[in-house]
Amino acid sequence: MGVAQVDTMQHQTASDTKHSSGTSDSSMNATHADQHPQLKRVSIVDCHSMNEIIPNNVPMPIDNECFSGHIMLLVRTPDVDDIKEMKPRGDIPCRVSNYMKSYKRRFEFQFQVKLKKVPTGPLFLGCEVNDPIKVSRFTKGLSNVLLAMIRRINSGFHYSWGIDMKKPSLLDQEAINEGRYEKTHLSFPVEASMDRIVITKPSEKLPDLGYELFETPESVKRRRRMGAGSVDWNLDDTYTMCLWSAYCDWIKWKSMNVPGVRPFSLSAVSGKQPIYLSVYEISNVCPQDYKKKKPPHNRKDLKIYTRLEFCHTEMTEGGIAPRFQKGYREDSSLVETDSEIGSESDMGDSQKRAGRRR
Repeated sequence: MGVAQVDTMQHQTASDTKHSSGTSDSSMNATHADQHPQLKRVSIVDCHSMNEIIPNNVPMPIDNECFSGHIMLLVRTPDVDDIKEMKPRGDIPCRVSNYMKSYKRRFEFQFQVKLKKVPTGPLFLGCEVNDPIKVSRFTKGLSNVLLAMIRRINSGFHYSWGIDMKKPSLLDQEAINEGRYEKTHLSFPVEASMDRIVITKPSEKLPDLGYELFETPESVKRRRRMGAGSVDWNLDDTYTMCLWSAYCDWIKWKSMNVPGVRPFSLSAVSGKQPIYLSVYEISNVCPQDYKKKKPPHNRKDLKIYTRLEFCHTEMTEGGIAPRFQKGYREDSSLVETDSEIGSESDMGDSQKRAGRRR
């Protein structure tokens, strides 16, 4: 599927299965019932199938021309940090809350997939918006702090401020017509940015989604040092990956826990537009040549593997998600807790669990 098709695709409803580790098919029952009510503020949609992915629930199926598998999104709810908050009633939401108490992370996204085709170009995990962001000098300064910190952690980090698609110059319009442009985005090599990648052979038992994933420290260090080329992508193995962060709270729509930076709204950077997370391949260059040339991530050269849209009932407008959010607005305000003001990251969680659990 081409980028233009993914960017403009229209949406349908979801079906679900438990996941491919041998458990029963139950994702048709994925709802917000028995969840913490504040979780309804966030709507996450798979832009390919147009299905809503409900966090802290059964793994949801995801299937396209690039891969098939399941995704499970774990999101920190207010009850994790505030004993006065109403606790979720469902078994899975309660388990996720207990799991999150061991960590500082605000979310953890888990994917379990089998590839349908082997990528020939470098794979990236990207965060993007459709329109250029308009920020003040102060906000741009905060953004530069974040970008500098990200670059120190991820050597293959790439970003672009994009071009204004609504008011393009003549040169920009020509580039848009030919696909020679980048959207406003930042991205990281998949191999180096995923916090865990577990490779399972056909005869081996798959890891269960919704639980901690285990990868040896040596493997993690190797991936982050090498980046592209550190994972053997093939059609036989199953890849279980996860991404987490202590710096972004989707329910509160805030960036927080960044050392030296006070919590601030994501809307201060992105405005009212939805935020998109995607995995894509740069199809016109091999990983070795990419490392040498560092070419732009032009839209015409991208093959989108998956794209998720994130919306908030009160903080965003437009996009796919609002059709899922009728009746979701809550009158209660969100109470900030001490955990939002901390400066500890979630790096190295497993090594510190014997002490103060993070």
